[in-house]
Amino acid sequence: MRTDVTDDPKAVAEILDNAPFVTLALCDADGPYSVPVSFGHAEGVLYLHTGHKGRKTLALRQAEAAGTPVSFSAVTALEMKTGELACQWGCKFRSVFAAGSVRFLENTAERMAALGCIMKKYAGADTFPYDEKILAKTLVVAIGMEKATARLKLS
Repeated sequence: MRTDVTDDPKAVAEILDNAPFVTLALCDADGPYSVPVSFGHAEGVLYLHTGHKGRKTLALRQAEAAGTPVSFSAVTALEMKTGELACQWGCKFRSVFAAGSVRFLENTAERMAALGCIMKKYAGADTFPYDEKILAKTLVVAIGMEKATARLKLS
């Protein structure tokens, strides 16, 4: 493993805590597909929500049915490096790359806990009222992070 890469779960969690979104990478019959999504995470699981229709939902359903892993990445602390020579240009960053299995949450308690996890990330609290009509249109997905690495490119 590279010296600036670690599989330490604490490093992965810290970067995910600070990342504004993850980019979910999927593959379907039309080919590769990536999309930024809001998320929450806890204990090695990434949570996201989606609607009942659309390419993302179909690709996630296919991955779940086939047992095919999906992946995602996140970047934070992005800082541009400049210089007089082209090779002096680049970026400093902290990033996560992870892959894992998809599971749609059906149990109401699990769904609400996952949505609370997402709300806690963005709002700082996990107890909010929900509109029942919107909840009925919302699917909640758990991605168990079976492999996750953090890269700390700080120079």
